[in-house]
Amino acid sequence: MSPEAPDIDEARWRELADAVRRYVRRRVRQPDEAEDVTQDVFVKLADHLRRGTVRGPLHAWLFRAARTTVIDHLRARTATTVPAADLAADEPPPDAAAADAPLLASFRAFVHGLPAEQRDALLRTEFDGWSQKQLAERLGVAVSTVKSRVQRGRRRLARELLDCCTFEFDRRGQLLDWQRRPGGGCREC
Repeated sequence: MSPEAPDIDEARWRELADAVRRYVRRRVRQPDEAEDVTQDVFVKLADHLRRGTVRGPLHAWLFRAARTTVIDHLRARTATTVPAADLAADEPPPDAAAADAPLLASFRAFVHGLPAEQRDALLRTEFDGWSQKQLAERLGVAVSTVKSRVQRGRRRLARELLDCCTFEFDRRGQLLDWQRRPGGGCREC
């Protein structure tokens, strides 16, 4: 049941509701969770309409509410990480969402495309859990050398990924969505 929204006909209401559902589904991959988040957005709308606190265009209010509801949902979920072994493997992990598989494959290819010193420094310190000091001792180099390799690797990886795709993150830096850049210089996607 849709709340009564002033000055919006039934067709426009359905169009807005469908757009909000698509927006949420693109950001919340689990269908049941996406439906729950969508429902939360409409509950908020009904509450604010009843109190008369919806300000500005309804579509803008709806998408602001959808954005904050999605962010709240993602924050509440248990953080999951991809083990370094999965990043280095040729196949994506079995639990990777089908929509994110191309991104994970591209990320893996970009990491493996880094110069060997930067790649190894990133894989060991960022994904295998080694400290930079441990890696420096293992390689027999100064800690500043390892720090430099890690920082150059991060910058190069970020630059190549941003040349290829656009990313949307929440306030905590969690990935919400990504898109290939049209005509981007991406060789991996």
